[in-house]
Amino acid sequence: VKTDNISYAYTLGIIILLISLPIGLIISYPVSKIYMTTNKLYSENLRYIDTIDKYVITMTVGTDKKITDVSSALCNVSGYKKEELIGEKPSIFKSGEMDDKVYKDLWSKITNGFVWSGDLQNKTKDGSVYWLKTNILPNLSFDNKVVESYTSLSEDITDKKQIEIISQTDKLTQLYNRLKLDESLENEMNRFTRHNDIFSIILIDMDKFKSVNDNYGHQVGDSVLIELSEILKKHSRKIDIVGRWGGEEFMIICINTDIKGATHFAENLRTLVEEYKFDVVKHKTISVGVTEVKRTDNIETLIKRVDEYLYEAKENGRNKVISDLES
Repeated sequence: VKTDNISYAYTLGIIILLISLPIGLIISYPVSKIYMTTNKLYSENLRYIDTIDKYVITMTVGTDKKITDVSSALCNVSGYKKEELIGEKPSIFKSGEMDDKVYKDLWSKITNGFVWSGDLQNKTKDGSVYWLKTNILPNLSFDNKVVESYTSLSEDITDKKQIEIISQTDKLTQLYNRLKLDESLENEMNRFTRHNDIFSIILIDMDKFKSVNDNYGHQVGDSVLIELSEILKKHSRKIDIVGRWGGEEFMIICINTDIKGATHFAENLRTLVEEYKFDVVKHKTISVGVTEVKRTDNIETLIKRVDEYLYEAKENGRNKVISDLES
């Protein structure tokens, strides 16, 4: 331009333009492709995150045991809004029906960096009960040395639990049935074998129950069994397993209870029934056998012994408690 060579300047500009356009296209194509791919992945991830939030029950809890995040799925199940849960403790969901040992074991495992798995009975905002099959994972620091938070992943198993409960419940008394008692005895025997966790069993039979059916009819007999089952359930601990063994016989599996504690408990139950006024038949009594598991026992010998004590109580005038102590 300085030399007034305009045609040279135009020519040079056209050459630069012709060279730079293809080079620019060549350079920008992979960058654009990367951008489009990244944008597509980002959009897909947003969809996945939204799907997880809607359908996967998750919760994140800090080391201060306060909730930092929950999914919409958990809000739908529990009836709470997110803002109502953030900052609260997970105990807001506790139903009050589960053994405290479950929660102690849970926190012991995850605070030490282990994964906890199990079923939890929770309650909704309106007080109804639901069940979750839950895995809780500790979120570790970059060097895997410090637990920074905990994340739970859960599945709603309420329907499954309800079917399970129905299959384990005696239709008349709403106590556990023989199937559940057999299963519980096996579990407690295994715990005793592995960890020496003692337990005792109480076998109860209503005295002269046949006369109730003969004199008043089976409907009155059923109502007497229902009233008796309510007494047994009301005065047992949450950890005790109370069930109908068969007919007018009931069994209570007393967890972590030695023979002295179980015999005292059985005597209290005997007195309660003796003093109770049934709707139609007024006064009835029970005979009771009580035994504590021994190292030489299996389930058959344990049941045989407590059944013999019950028979002994009936033979000795009824309305009695016979246990390892008396025998």
